[in-house]
Amino acid sequence: MFKLSVCSTILVLSSAVSFGAIGSPSDQQSLIQGMGERLPAGKANVSLSPRYKVYVFEKNGLKFVQINALNNDVLAVLPLVPGATSHLPIATNAKSAPAQSDGLMTAQASCPCSSQVVYSDANYNIVVIYGSNGEYITSYQVPRSPQGQPH
Repeated sequence: MFKLSVCSTILVLSSAVSFGAIGSPSDQQSLIQGMGERLPAGKANVSLSPRYKVYVFEKNGLKFVQINALNNDVLAVLPLVPGATSHLPIATNAKSAPAQSDGLMTAQASCPCSSQVVYSDANYNIVVIYGSNGEYITSYQVPRSPQGQPH
């Protein structure tokens, strides 16, 4: 009997992708215009906090929230998808940090630490944790409904 591990299955499936498709027009259509940019064109800052800027992106029914510093550095991009609790590797420190589940991220900061809601919609609040000197530590999506599912 032949068994495949999850890692080997992913490796086989990813190697089946045609390298010619990378950078193709269909690949460009899957990009979300402005996400990951310091100043996303056509996007309004919807932050509830004077400490951070927040931009919302939607595509094909998926919503993403980008958190920027006041100097426009991209700090984090969070998917607002039921059950998804991770940060996308789109930020100033993304080169050294792969996508990680919430709760596994660590940062150097001066504590005591504080938190602040920077974004809220019908289903989620986005909370930023920052140090006593105002430095960004991490952010979390917090479901607004008790079961953790959108209404």
